[in-house]
Amino acid sequence: MIIEQKITLKNYKCFDKDGGGFEKILPINLIIGKNNSGKSSLIELVRFLIDKNSEFISVGRNSLIPEVIIEHKLTQSEISKVFPSGRSGGGIPGPGDHRNYGMQFLDKKYTYRLGVNGNKNFVNIDAEYVSHAQKYIETLASVIAEPLYNKTFCYITAERDVLKETSNENILPTPNGSGATNTIQQIINRTNRDSKLIEQELLNELNRIINPEIKFTRILVQQEESNYWEVFFEDTIGSRIALSKMGSGIKTVLLVLLNLIVRPVIENKNRNSYVFAFEELENNLHPSLQRRLYNYIRDYSENHSAYFFLTTHSSVVIDAFGTYKNSQLIHVVNNIEKSVSNTILAQNGTKQILDDLGIKASDILQSNGVIWVEGPSDRNYINKWLKLMAPELIEGLHYSIMFYGGRLLSNLTFDFEWFNKEVIPLLKINRNAFVVLDRDGKTMNAKINDTKSRITSEIGDQNSWITKGREIENYLSDKVIKAWLSSKHGKSNEFIGDKNTKLEDSLVQTDNKIKIKYNLSKTAYSAEIAEFIDEASLDVLDLKSNLQNLKSQIIKWNQ
Repeated sequence: MIIEQKITLKNYKCFDKDGGGFEKILPINLIIGKNNSGKSSLIELVRFLIDKNSEFISVGRNSLIPEVIIEHKLTQSEISKVFPSGRSGGGIPGPGDHRNYGMQFLDKKYTYRLGVNGNKNFVNIDAEYVSHAQKYIETLASVIAEPLYNKTFCYITAERDVLKETSNENILPTPNGSGATNTIQQIINRTNRDSKLIEQELLNELNRIINPEIKFTRILVQQEESNYWEVFFEDTIGSRIALSKMGSGIKTVLLVLLNLIVRPVIENKNRNSYVFAFEELENNLHPSLQRRLYNYIRDYSENHSAYFFLTTHSSVVIDAFGTYKNSQLIHVVNNIEKSVSNTILAQNGTKQILDDLGIKASDILQSNGVIWVEGPSDRNYINKWLKLMAPELIEGLHYSIMFYGGRLLSNLTFDFEWFNKEVIPLLKINRNAFVVLDRDGKTMNAKINDTKSRITSEIGDQNSWITKGREIENYLSDKVIKAWLSSKHGKSNEFIGDKNTKLEDSLVQTDNKIKIKYNLSKTAYSAEIAEFIDEASLDVLDLKSNLQNLKSQIIKWNQ
């Protein structure tokens, strides 16, 4: 599914000779940036990759001709087509045949220019070659399959609506939603169409996204005296609601499903043959509905191997896809003179994205629930434990994790009633909250300090977890620590942990030759240790029962 080709668009609208584009293509490609930054230009680039339309190339910048430059690593199959076995001479050196000479270019970076009708012209190769091989090198461009070759482009614009319509012969909706009503009425009313596609399959998928706020039991179309068709929905109590009376959020979801579910049937194509480009789906969608729609898109991509390019201004997208392995963020920035694009693969690009999106601390309200932990190392362990116990729960989609930072806890409260200028009311940020606290006592019977007792009293036992051991690291089994020491640090020593002793002290007590200062690099070491945690290692102290409770709370947040 990952297309390992770099695609650069030059001299087009806001992109100059330096260009912008994609380092590679993943199943989910999120294009983020301010208005007029160049997001739509990248969507137009995707369309050109598929249909090679001449209008695209004709719209240049500063009277220059637009260029689409693609970098590709040569494969054995491609080389064999141009440098075949059994041919020799022609000025190509070396013993044996052309095939032996050509194999020196295996995995070398080959750059070509993609033109109208799929014409490809050689630009450069990251390797030396003799002059007699020039024509062969140039021919390589013609045997390379360009990115998204043989795919079908499907587009929804940012400005869209689903309106009442008269009958016509066009059965597919346009990118702005025109024709959607006609699509529904034709499939329901015509004998050569299967009405179950709308009345059952599309309706079921619609309910999957819009629940629990509302549930529809029926979708139908009726014709007015003016000959205009109108889409109606019936709810669980039998009320019939016209689509024109509903908010634009339902219309957006309906239009998305018409393209994802209905279009492939009408066009008689497999769903994996499509590249879907949807602009600003979040417009007029409540954050919770956004999450469910984006989650649906993610599942659709996984189940049908379809590619998506999504432009957005929404921070919910970062929550839904920011940590998803099959997605990437492409940040487009315009500095007045030109636009540039950067693929965000690390957290160092996140801050500028958040600034561009205008995200404030209050946006935490959009999260379904927040798990408050002391620091990043706790997050690494909790995410790994939850992945083992409840793999369906995804950080950024079903829950978020935030840090309260140890001693800062005394300045926090979960009580709505108690508030003063020195207290941070976390439940005002998000009423769905769960807090994880290190016990910090030297024995398991040690008294919990007043601050932690107050927090658990305010938030409730079901929404808090005080570790039974001294700290969260005490839930790590000896077997896990030994595997980590052996694999990551070449230490084959036996490890004996004490549930009332800090991990860094237990390491020293086991063998004073172990020079690992766990507390100085907790985040990095915890990420390493998490790799060795498995289901068998969950049977430590009360870990399983607390994880089960945490899982239950997250499920409640997402009902």
